[in-house]
Amino acid sequence: MEADQKTAYGSCRAYTRHLQSCPHRQEKKYNVCTCPKWIYLRPRGEKSKRFSLATPSWKEAQEIAASTLEGLNPDIAEARKKVAVRKRKLVTVKGACDLWLDATNSRTERAGSREQVAVMVKKFMAWAVAEGIEHIQDVTTVQLDRWYMSAEWSKYAVLTRRQRWIMVRSMFRYWTERGILEKDPIAVIKPVRFNGDHVQGPYSDEQVAAIQHQVQNDERLWTFVSLLLNTGCDVTDAVLHDPLRIEEVRIGEDTISVYRYQRLKTGVEGVIPLYADAAQQLRSIKTLPKGNANMPFRDPSIELMTDSHAWSKRVKAAINDAGVKWVELPTRDDRGQPKRKPANTKQFRHTAAVRWLREGQRPEDVGRMLGHVDTLMVRRHYAPWVKELDKAHISRVVGNWAAASQDKH
Repeated sequence: MEADQKTAYGSCRAYTRHLQSCPHRQEKKYNVCTCPKWIYLRPRGEKSKRFSLATPSWKEAQEIAASTLEGLNPDIAEARKKVAVRKRKLVTVKGACDLWLDATNSRTERAGSREQVAVMVKKFMAWAVAEGIEHIQDVTTVQLDRWYMSAEWSKYAVLTRRQRWIMVRSMFRYWTERGILEKDPIAVIKPVRFNGDHVQGPYSDEQVAAIQHQVQNDERLWTFVSLLLNTGCDVTDAVLHDPLRIEEVRIGEDTISVYRYQRLKTGVEGVIPLYADAAQQLRSIKTLPKGNANMPFRDPSIELMTDSHAWSKRVKAAINDAGVKWVELPTRDDRGQPKRKPANTKQFRHTAAVRWLREGQRPEDVGRMLGHVDTLMVRRHYAPWVKELDKAHISRVVGNWAAASQDKH
């Protein structure tokens, strides 16, 4: 039996209660047998207490006694209480992400938006695993800042980087508002500012011709590029192309082929009149041997985003092989030279939009074809390439001058 350990707050001692069958039951100081271990506790100013310990180990019994004695200190006891409360509230990164996904999916009707959220959550969880973070409460501002400054984020275009970081910030804001986090560790890390420069641009007629020439011997790829150019679809929407979406609409004496689809990103229906040859091409494309009969470009054996990325890489390879390296932007650098953007599949959508505007289509109609919520995106991202819009605007203003002058006289 050991002597009492004492502090100003009381005393505590571990001891062994030997069983009748223990050969050392008469040896009061013998404690290394497997008989039950107890502690004798006497807080200052209180009655003594005895506690049975759930261990036969004398070493563990001594450690428990020392810890129990230390816990008589009110400051240490309060600190331990806070730690215990925190441990009860700990939520794993996966558990926190599942809560966020459930909340987002319940208030988001658009499949495209839900898909983007799921992708971002997957990236965040992969980062947490790489950092060895088990609980969401363990994420620090320093870790998040280092992640945001890493190559994983800097590879994105400024607008994409901003949008995705805002999504991550909204995750942490949700966890903080729900009491899962005491303090939001990401709040001080602001998303990069978007300076308004255009991040995409249209291909020139010569570049389009070069790309079409490159893919002309691959019927499936040729038709996929044609779909992008004639409908302005995002790649993911193009992968979900269904020929049955092409319908015939009677306009006076004419019958017009019209392509309708609901854009994943916005949930807005795009309505695009097609030239007859384009409509025929998009109707006649054959499906994959084991594919969906209504979706000739969709491989049902893989996830939609994986399928979309595969098509993007395939189209990008064709763009590179065609010798198309970049597109010009309407803004200029410090030397007065047009800024350039590396070629990518997204620019087919810009090419379609700018072509429609140059053909004289109203921004409202172009927005409807692109599946935009309003015309703001059209005027901001596509109109700067179309000088004809300026001329039409000037013509209308001058015409109003003439009408106003006649009214005065």
